[in-house]
Amino acid sequence: MEKIFVYGTLLDPVIQLQLFGREISPLAKASLNGWKKKTDKDYPYLIPDETAITRGSIIELSEKELVIADQWEEVPREYKRLKLTVTVQDEGELMVWVYVFGIKDQ
Repeated sequence: MEKIFVYGTLLDPVIQLQLFGREISPLAKASLNGWKKKTDKDYPYLIPDETAITRGSIIELSEKELVIADQWEEVPREYKRLKLTVTVQDEGELMVWVYVFGIKDQ
């Protein structure tokens, strides 16, 4: 199972059912330093901002579900999936996958 920091549509139980065939309860609340959540696109996305903190949750996906999530997030065309350090409430720091805004191919 892979841990993912989610902050937008992947938190929505309706989207989870549509993509993965199940609702996924968050394991914990978490925060991501140095990334700012923007909402001026069709979907929320993250961009680097060293002063920002984004709040979200940690979920676990199987390898198969991670491939589905990558397709949903249009990796690598729209988003990139990076391994970043998040702060998990009551647990400290953890390296998890995070979807961030990617640069479109020129």
